[in-house]
Amino acid sequence: MLLVRLGAGIGHAVSLPAIASLGLFVGYIAGMFGVGGGFLLTPVLMNVFGVPPPMAVGSALCEKCGTSISSYLKYRSLKLGEPRIDLVMLGGSLIGVDAGTRLLSYLTNLGDFRGRSGLHVPIVQIVLDALFIILLTFTAAYTFRDAWQASKRTVPRGDISIPGPLVTKVRIPPYIDLPNVGLTQVSVPMLGYLGFALGAASGMMGIGGGVLFLPILLYGIGLSVRNASGTGILLLFVTVAVGTIEQSLRGFVSLKLAMAILIGSSIGAQLGALTTHYLSNRILRLLFAILVSATVLMIAWDLLHSVM
Repeated sequence: MLLVRLGAGIGHAVSLPAIASLGLFVGYIAGMFGVGGGFLLTPVLMNVFGVPPPMAVGSALCEKCGTSISSYLKYRSLKLGEPRIDLVMLGGSLIGVDAGTRLLSYLTNLGDFRGRSGLHVPIVQIVLDALFIILLTFTAAYTFRDAWQASKRTVPRGDISIPGPLVTKVRIPPYIDLPNVGLTQVSVPMLGYLGFALGAASGMMGIGGGVLFLPILLYGIGLSVRNASGTGILLLFVTVAVGTIEQSLRGFVSLKLAMAILIGSSIGAQLGALTTHYLSNRILRLLFAILVSATVLMIAWDLLHSVM
C-alpha cells in the first residue's frame, strides 16, 4: 500500500508508511537517548530497504538535520545538558566530518566482493557493517556493565555527575568548567580530539556520533543519563548539517528518502525526549543496551548471509 519510488538507488518501489514508521522509531530513539539514531537507521536502510551504502549514509545524515534540531529544542526547554561541551568539540568535529566523507568516497570506489553464494556485495557495505558491529558491541558491553553495577547500588545515582577518568586522569591544559553538570577542570584538547573522532564517524558511517558519544559522556566524563542525553545535540546538528552538504556534493543524498523518514522522526524525537524525563537512569541504560545489542545481531546476520 502507498508504494512509491524514491530513487536513492533503490530499484523497486517501497512503502511510504514503512519508511515513515522507521523514521518515527528512529526519532523516538534519538529523542530518548540523545543520539542521532544513525546507528540504527543506516544499517536498516542498507539491509532492509536495499539502499546503496553511500546513499544510505548521506540520506541518514540529511534526515538527522531535522531530528537533531527537534531534540535540541526539547532538551533546551527541559534545561538538561551542558552546551559548553558542544562548543568546545565543534571545531574538531567539523574537521572529522570531512575526513570521514573522503574515506567513504574512497571505499565506494573499491568495487564489489563476491561471496561464496555468488552474490556481489559492495566492499564499502562490508566495511561499514563490520565497523557498526565493532562499535555497537563495544557500546552495548559497557552499557550493560554499568546497568549491572547500578543494580547493586542501594541509592540510585540520579542526576549527579561523578567525574570519570577523562576528567580525573586526562590533565592536558587548558581546562574548562562545566557548571551545568557540576564538573570542573575538564581538558579542552581532550574534548577537541573526541570531537574529531565523532565527526569522522558521522562522515563515514552516517551516524551523528551519539551512539559513541553517549558512553563517553557516561563513563568517560561521568554525566548522568539525563544530562548526557541533553549534551551533544547542538554538536550533532552542526555536524550532520555540514556532513549533509559534503555528502550531497558527492551525490550521496536523496532528499526524497530523507524527507520520507523525517515525516515520522520529527514527531518521534519529541516523544522520546519526554520519555527520558520520566524514566529512571537505570532503566534508560538497560533499554539502550538492549536496543544496541539487537542492532548488532541484525547487522551480523545480514553480513554473514551476504559473504557466506
